[in-house]
Amino acid sequence: MNKTQFVRELQRELGDGVTPRQAERALDAVLDTIARSVLRRSLVKFRGFGSFSIKRRRARVVRHPENGSKLFVHESSTMKFRPSSRLWKK
Repeated sequence: MNKTQFVRELQRELGDGVTPRQAERALDAVLDTIARSVLRRSLVKFRGFGSFSIKRRRARVVRHPENGSKLFVHESSTMKFRPSSRLWKK
């Protein structure tokens, strides 16, 4: 499902009084709020759905798969989503 399809589905769920543009703005507001909160290192948790957080990857030395030379990989961060057990059961 892409964003356009999701917005259409969201519009249907919200009812007849909601336009596609309003549904898209609501979705964008939710996603922006989640992103800003996670970037501030806050844990965003939705009970029964899952949680969003930042996962740090330590700097490390790895080997190049073709020639075996050592490469240094800098520390990095990535967003992590962990689904709730209730979501996994569905």
